Amino acid sequence: MNQPAIQPRALRKRERTHGEIVAAAERLVAERGLDALSIDEITEAADVAKGTFYTHFADKDDLAAAIGKRIRVELEDKITATNVGVMDAAVRMANGLSSLFVFAIAQPVRARALLRLIPGAVDPDTPINAGIRSDIVIGAKAKRFSIASINAAVVATIGIAMSAGMHLSDSTRRVSEPYAFAAEVVATALVALGLKQADATRLARTAMNTRKKEQTP
Repeated sequence: MNQPAIQPRALRKRERTHGEIVAAAERLVAERGLDALSIDEITEAADVAKGTFYTHFADKDDLAAAIGKRIRVELEDKITATNVGVMDAAVRMANGLSSLFVFAIAQPVRARALLRLIPGAVDPDTPINAGIRSDIVIGAKAKRFSIASINAAVVATIGIAMSAGMHLSDSTRRVSEPYAFAAEVVATALVALGLKQADATRLARTAMNTRKKEQTP
């Protein structure tokens, strides 16, 4: 027997509840990490019944995947759009890192949730790192980057990105000049990939200034 179609109003309510649970969990994960949370704490923060939680998610891991995917896709779409038509691997890397750092500055709660929930974050071969890996491969082939190995460069860049992202999104210890600090980190990452300091600094400042302007309404 065919199941009755879900009415638009019921579907909207379901989607709204789903979003409320994810949003509440994002805040809690950003503050304390996933392992320290219980389902009861999540449902209390979202103001929903425990049974409602299990209507939407199988378990905490399922919820974590939903949180990470939603934030990651949003950020990846932004980086992809920013790099359309950009061929210089160094500029692409500067754009990607600056987008992450501006996200961490502007949306610290969501940024910390994302950084805590990235599966296989430091694995150079995991799909989540495909963009970074691709840009490093392009840069190495074009001799724009001078690196010991692709995997080492990917892991080093990821480490810089994640550490700086967590620092920039730390609400308990605010960075006094976050955009300037972020530009310095982008430059440092580019130098680690083999660029000269002056070139790295120029690209980093340009990228951060552009991302900062994009934040202005």
